[in-house]
Amino acid sequence: MNILLIDDHFCAREGVACLLKQLFPDLQVFEADNFDDGLLLARKTPLNLVLLDVQLPGTDGLKGLQELKTAFPGLCVVMFSGLDDRELVFEALRMGAMGFIVKTVSRQAFVEALRDVLSGKVYLPASAVGPQPALPPVKTVNADIRPPSDPASLGLTPREFEVLSWLVQGKCNKVIAKELGIGEQTVRNHLRPIFQKFGVARRAELLVKVFEQGIVFGKPGVGN
Repeated sequence: MNILLIDDHFCAREGVACLLKQLFPDLQVFEADNFDDGLLLARKTPLNLVLLDVQLPGTDGLKGLQELKTAFPGLCVVMFSGLDDRELVFEALRMGAMGFIVKTVSRQAFVEALRDVLSGKVYLPASAVGPQPALPPVKTVNADIRPPSDPASLGLTPREFEVLSWLVQGKCNKVIAKELGIGEQTVRNHLRPIFQKFGVARRAELLVKVFEQGIVFGKPGVGN
């Protein structure tokens, strides 16, 4: 497996490279301190994953993400940043990133994030998920908290809304099935119409749609 780190900070890059080699002995880690050199490496080396810093000299990370996805549409790219900004996270998802890892995460969270994206899941920082992964509520005189969105107004059944509420928290099908007391195939059966109703093909795209529409979730449901 080959991973490319593109980060202009030597200590951060070397620290991550060292950690990756400790955790995954068979992993080949390539490094670049600027986007142009990273792109050259990507053109010469088959890669499984690119960890791309958001703030780079010359070509910033988001522009670099766009170039990588244009040149290698199927390449898994994860943004790696000291910034923890929800709008930045979702902008990266809109542009095709499979995840956004904040540099302050714990070692365990970092490893879980890599495993998630390499298995085809989307990884988001805690600030971008939760019971209300939506735009900030509009404050009113009499209320500070918006009530949960109405499933029917979204074209969803109550069960589909429950499944969606777990999905936006980054839960995989197996965990969603356990929480709701249903089978994994049933979860997949619910996800299919959810994707269709939102007009998306990937979980990352679905998360962006949820964010853009300001959908609010209450406490996720559980099985009986």
